[in-house]
Amino acid sequence: MREAPIRRATLKDEAQLGALQKRAYVKYVPRIGTEPQPMAEEAKDLLQNYEVWVVDGAEDVLAGALVLRAAEDHLLIWSVAVDPTQQGIGLGRRLIDFAEQQARERGLHEMRLYTNALFIENRQLYAYLGYVEIGIEQHEGRELVHMSKSLTAAA
Repeated sequence: MREAPIRRATLKDEAQLGALQKRAYVKYVPRIGTEPQPMAEEAKDLLQNYEVWVVDGAEDVLAGALVLRAAEDHLLIWSVAVDPTQQGIGLGRRLIDFAEQQARERGLHEMRLYTNALFIENRQLYAYLGYVEIGIEQHEGRELVHMSKSLTAAA
């Protein structure tokens, strides 16, 4: 079976994007006692203020979404959201690989991301993928771990 392509999101994806962000991040609410930032952000704002890429799933439900923000010297992964029914099959990794390819195509040599300090499994995954922890920040009652990956070393 052929993988669904990663495509740029449009305004038509707004409702599905918002629903996906909530489905993907709701499991963390009990752990941190509040909605994770991607879950609380309005999909309309994501589409207006970030670069959003999506993967279509079955029955007009998005399977995954990648939210990026380009800077002069790096590409930030703001969010990777994978529908819970699609987790564990490599879609998140595919989206991260896509983000890194986007950075390379733009001549950027560094990826950055941040995650909640309590999302231990995410921190472990990112470390496995070559991201290193470069700092911790307190933000709106959350402890965020900033991570970076050099794409020149990985090339």
